[in-house]
Amino acid sequence: MKILPTLDGGLCILPESEIDWQELELICSDEDRPTHLAASLADLMDEDSEWNEYVVPDLEENFRAQAQVVAGTIEKARASDDSAIFITPAEAERWYGAINQVRLSLHARFDIEELGDSSDINDASPELKSAYYRNRFYLLLQSMLLEYILDDDKS
Repeated sequence: MKILPTLDGGLCILPESEIDWQELELICSDEDRPTHLAASLADLMDEDSEWNEYVVPDLEENFRAQAQVVAGTIEKARASDDSAIFITPAEAERWYGAINQVRLSLHARFDIEELGDSSDINDASPELKSAYYRNRFYLLLQSMLLEYILDDDKS
């Protein structure tokens, strides 16, 4: 997969295999992601904060909106002849947010930080390896979104 900046200030993702497409589609596949985030942050709140009543619904709605933009962009690219995914500056924050939710979910479900060196990764289960490499890819994509689209100081 290749990721390139575009002349209009966005990014172009060029999936080169079916696995690349599947990797991108996984950004939107985890339905319980907002619950992972809400649960991890709920421990920081006091009992009177009404966290579940006010914050959790907003988190879930925000993620759904982000995931819809990402899924729509991927579906559109899958259906087109050139098979390139274009992230416009207008969509960048939603892509960043959806990817951030994916990474938070992966961290909540797997102990990714513990896989520091290659020997740990080689000994890990296939599911943990997949989570680790997906997290690394999503981190790279987030970095590119920041560098090429979201950084206000780039001009």
